[in-house]
Amino acid sequence: MDKWKNKIAVITGASSGIGLAILKDLAINGITVIGLARNVKTIETFKSDLGVIKENIFTRTCDVSNADSLRESFEWIEKEFSFIHILINNAGILHNLSILDSSDEATEKINSVINTNFTGAVHCARKAINLMKKSNDYGLVININSIAGHSVYSGLNVSNVYSPTKFALTAFTEILRQELIINGNDKIRVSNLSPGVVKTEIMVRGKIYTSEDTYNDVPHIYAEDISQGVLYLLSTPCNVNVTQLTIKPLGERK
Repeated sequence: MDKWKNKIAVITGASSGIGLAILKDLAINGITVIGLARNVKTIETFKSDLGVIKENIFTRTCDVSNADSLRESFEWIEKEFSFIHILINNAGILHNLSILDSSDEATEKINSVINTNFTGAVHCARKAINLMKKSNDYGLVININSIAGHSVYSGLNVSNVYSPTKFALTAFTEILRQELIINGNDKIRVSNLSPGVVKTEIMVRGKIYTSEDTYNDVPHIYAEDISQGVLYLLSTPCNVNVTQLTIKPLGERK
């Protein structure tokens, strides 16, 4: 991890769950971290308990599903930091509804999932890679995906387009890797990290689970476990591109 010390990382969806765990671990390892989130108050509160580590953490309000918000955030990053080295594409949401629901509310929620989970990730990667190239140094894009991006789990039929957005992210990760090679890239790697069930707020917020107690009924892992996966990807030699890392809880059947 020493090779990343004092480098600059951007994390989307950094205000809770997996994003917040990654933010902490990167800062502990001496990486300058820029946390993007719709509500950065959580990150600022979190920073107050981190002592000197908090000096490595910066925040910016950003909704990755909003093109203007995304553009303004990366313009700010370029102005303040000039370039970056790491992108953790982590922002993601889901909603409990049927894809066949024809209501305007359902349409709005479905579009928000697509624009956050996939469209936002695509444009974050495009902007981040431009800033990585400016560094003239090694870079790494990690797309936080899901096992739902590799197989459809019928038990979550109320998750509508969540799985399709994750399938799209799987394909995008590989296409991005190949396009970089075609364009002569020899410094920027792209990885897809797919967790199984992780105990975070996403399932409760999306009303898939009634409360976090529901996790007690299924095998699950924790946000910190996924952060360790990110640290592993960062620890690999710069000539090694782990294209797919899947992390499941022991006992998960799917």
